[in-house]
Parts: sequence; C-alpha cells; structure tokens
Amino acid sequence: MSVTRITISVPEKVAKRIKKAAGASPVSTWVTNLVEQHLDDAELDRLWEEFYREVNPGRAATRRAEAIMKRHRRRRGAA
Repeated sequence: MSVTRITISVPEKVAKRIKKAAGASPVSTWVTNLVEQHLDDAELDRLWEEFYREVNPGRAATRRAEAIMKRHRRRRGAA
C-alpha cells in the first residue's frame, strides 16, 4: 500500500488529546482509522439517501433501516 505524508495543524490541546487517545498506537495509524471510519459512514449515509430516493420505502421500513444503521454505528464505535 502506498502512503502519502500530509501535515495538519491542530491546537496544542487537541494534539495532546490525540496522543493520549492513541495510546501505544502510532498517531498516524489512530487518525487514519478514525478518518476511514468517518469516510465509510459518510458513504453509507450517501448510499442510504440514494436508496431512499429510489425506493421510497414506507415509514415502518425506514424506521427499521435506521435502527439497523444506529446499531451498526454503535458497534463500530465500540470497536
């Protein structure tokens, strides 16, 4: 896998929190995992919106799908 180095600037307090949260993991790995999860969630949201527009499900189906997505995100957040 190819790796590209980028530089970001964050407030000092945020940098300290990131380093603490990353623990023994390299900060770049920790941040990459969070960004990938955020991008995956954004893609799922986009796909859900597209599906919803195309299929126009009823209220019960919409509530069920949203509950499934909520459980999925909770599990991912705990990982």
